[in-house]
Amino acid sequence: MKWEIIKKFSVRGKTCFCYADVLAEFPDKDRSHLSKVLSSMVNMGMLMKFNRDLYCIIPLSADPETYTPDSRLVAKHIMKGKGYYIAYSSALYLLGLSGQPGAWTMVATDCQRQPSKKNIKGMEFHFIHHTYNRFFGFQETWVSQQEQAMVSDLEKTIVDAVSKPQLCGGIVGVGKAIYRSKERTDLQKLFYYLARNGSHAAKKRYLFLSDILELEWTSEHDRMLDDSGVSISLLDPAGPVQA
Repeated sequence: MKWEIIKKFSVRGKTCFCYADVLAEFPDKDRSHLSKVLSSMVNMGMLMKFNRDLYCIIPLSADPETYTPDSRLVAKHIMKGKGYYIAYSSALYLLGLSGQPGAWTMVATDCQRQPSKKNIKGMEFHFIHHTYNRFFGFQETWVSQQEQAMVSDLEKTIVDAVSKPQLCGGIVGVGKAIYRSKERTDLQKLFYYLARNGSHAAKKRYLFLSDILELEWTSEHDRMLDDSGVSISLLDPAGPVQA
């Protein structure tokens, strides 16, 4: 029975599953029996159990005592049935725009989660709530050789980064990401996203970085500059306030 469970999910490339998934796969089996089987699989080092009923398959080649699954896939299964996407520094790393994934797995959500920061089996998750008008611009992306998860696309990652640079390694890290992605960025989509995002501070940071990095400047940049308002925004919210 144990290996039947492993096979059911492994052949589909699913590294994580919940108790309800097992019930659906084995409807003719007694619930209490399945619970006991899963518990024994955890004790034998075949599965790792997370909060409540979430399980992760431990590879045969891994040491159950030290194995750590892909936190982005864990986040996917934690958010099962809810809107989410891998965002900010975690998305920058997946897109090849940052050399470090960051200590936290950043997850944008369309619902409030309390607490917003959570440690699960040594993995640090930061859930950032986005209102409806800012929850867009993501797609299924391969995060491992077997499985996909929702990840912000390139342009939305840039918009999120200039909206909250403190979640992306600071303004220097954001500038490096924008420069590295300049050949891949769809400017028309980026400007649309910035307008939809609705943050004047985000627009100003992007325009400032585009200017200082000497990127291509178009009439759309001028138009966005005119629409950005006259208020003063902090370049880096995490940095010291200086006159």
